[in-house]
Amino acid sequence: MGFGSFKTDAEVAEKFNLIIREGFFIETLPFNIPENKRHEIKELLDDPLAFVSEYAICEDIIKPILRVLDKAYKEFRVWSHIIYDVDASVNLSGTPDFLIARPKKVGIGNLIDVPPLCVIEAKKHDWDNAWGQALAESYAASTQGATICYAIITDGKQWQFGKYTKESLLFLKDKRNLQAEDAPNEENLQRLFDTLNWIFAEASKVVIER
Repeated sequence: MGFGSFKTDAEVAEKFNLIIREGFFIETLPFNIPENKRHEIKELLDDPLAFVSEYAICEDIIKPILRVLDKAYKEFRVWSHIIYDVDASVNLSGTPDFLIARPKKVGIGNLIDVPPLCVIEAKKHDWDNAWGQALAESYAASTQGATICYAIITDGKQWQFGKYTKESLLFLKDKRNLQAEDAPNEENLQRLFDTLNWIFAEASKVVIER
C-alpha cells in the first residue's frame, strides 16, 4: 500500500512518533506569471473537463502550475508519478503524484535526489488521506537527510501547505487555504503563485545531510 495506506496524518505521526500542529508559516515572494501561462491556467480552471478525473486534475491543472515554477528554478525538476522507494517495510514507498527535487547523476542515468518538497492531489477531495500521504512522504525524505520537507496538498482549486522539520519531528500545517480561481476583486491565482514561489525558494535552501 505504501504512502497511500496512511488514512490520516495522525496515523503517520503515531507510527513514527511525530508531532502535528496547526499554525502559520507560509509567506509570499512576488512572482511574474508569464501572460500566456496565466491565460492558459485560467482557461483550464474554468474547464469542467480538466476536473473530470484524478488524472485530468494532475495533468491539466496541478502539473501546468508547477511547471511554471519549475522553469524559474532551473536546479529543480517536477518529478511526476515516479517510484519513490525509501522503506517499504514501514509503508514509506510508492508513486507520489509530484516530487520537487534536483536530479542526481549516478553512473550514466539521472535519478531523483532527496526531495525538499512534495505535492499531493487530494483525490476525491479526501483531505485527510492527502495529509497522511504528505506527512509520510515528508518524513520519508527526512530519513534520507532532508532537514526540512515542505508539502502541498490540492484538489486543483484549493491549495493547502505543510512543513516537516526533522530536528523537532514537527509537522506544521498552515491554517490558510488558498484558492486558484480568481474571484471578483480578488487575484487569487497571483497570490497562489507568489506563495508557491516562496515555497520553491525556501525548498531550494533546504540542507540535505549526507
